[in-house]
Amino acid sequence: MAVLEVCARFPLLSPELSNPRSPTVFHGFINVGGVDHEVYISTPHFPSAVGLTLSTDCHLTSLITACHSHLLQGKIYQTVLEFLLKLQQICSSHINSVDCKGEGEGLAVLNKPLFDSLLMHLDTIGWSRVSQVSSDFTVFSLTTRDEGGRTHIMKVKVGTGYPQEQPEVEADLPNNITFSYNPSEGVVSVVDAWEKQLCAMQDVWQVLDELDSSALVLDPPAPPPRRAITRRILLENQVSVQLSVSLQHPRCFPQCHLLGPSRLTSPLAAMLLQNFQDWDLERSIKANLETILDVGVVCKKGVRAEGEQGRAREEGQGIECAICYCLHLEDALPDLTCDSCSHTYHLQCLYEWLCGQTNSRHSVNVIFGECPFCRELIMCKLPA
Repeated sequence: MAVLEVCARFPLLSPELSNPRSPTVFHGFINVGGVDHEVYISTPHFPSAVGLTLSTDCHLTSLITACHSHLLQGKIYQTVLEFLLKLQQICSSHINSVDCKGEGEGLAVLNKPLFDSLLMHLDTIGWSRVSQVSSDFTVFSLTTRDEGGRTHIMKVKVGTGYPQEQPEVEADLPNNITFSYNPSEGVVSVVDAWEKQLCAMQDVWQVLDELDSSALVLDPPAPPPRRAITRRILLENQVSVQLSVSLQHPRCFPQCHLLGPSRLTSPLAAMLLQNFQDWDLERSIKANLETILDVGVVCKKGVRAEGEQGRAREEGQGIECAICYCLHLEDALPDLTCDSCSHTYHLQCLYEWLCGQTNSRHSVNVIFGECPFCRELIMCKLPA
């Protein structure tokens, strides 16, 4: 029987169960050059090879492309089994030939010593925490949850000298992971250091999460990466503050930089210097700023604000660029504010607007002209 012959020669291939006598689909693995490759074969006229299509991984696809001329030589394949046997033979020979050494570099051939060591270490860590693994086992991702229920991912890249060679790691943290590498433990020691660093960051992320959930954060865009310890929030429609939280003392008074028209930021800066000692470690950043500056913080959409003024603050009207009507433009925020009408603009937008006006003038690296809304004098530097 044709199906049994195919399964006998390729035991990792499984026919479609809906029609076992004349299957139209085979799914499983074919061994080529000692490596099992996943394949999906459509056989509309089984056992004939007419209309056969094969889908597989990128490595075997590259190999088939390199062997395409050899596969087409000779007679037309009559059966599916004949085609698969010829495919396996030609591709395996191509891998073993001297001429294909350069082309075979892309094939997923496992490094056995590396694989054995890594397998043992990942068994220790737990496979439930492995979220992604490359075909050659040299790159993989690990996940974990911290005390606050936040999910974190660490990407690990190991070299051919692993475990003697220290792996490269990448994680979403404010600082690089610092660890003392132990070759006998391998990546296990890296995971331990990673989790200790996550534990040390709990207060920082709790403070920032409180701010993200209550205030309208202009930058970074949501959701902010865990490595970001700065936030730009809106105090009034045309005044914002850039906050930088301390990693060692996240509940203490943060670094603050006020942004907006000088006629509005100057009084707030004076109040900040005068009242910063009133900062209460038991209160949130939002509550402390509202108390010290005596001004409301614009609430995040969906967060209830008090009174008519609170509702206006919740909407956050007027924070977008008054030219392009967008908040972010290639990661840039509207940093230029007209001192007369308080409309804000992206540097690039205002520069292009002023360049298009006949009454604008240049002086060194500054361009002067009229505000698009109030027609009062406004200027900006040339974009970098």
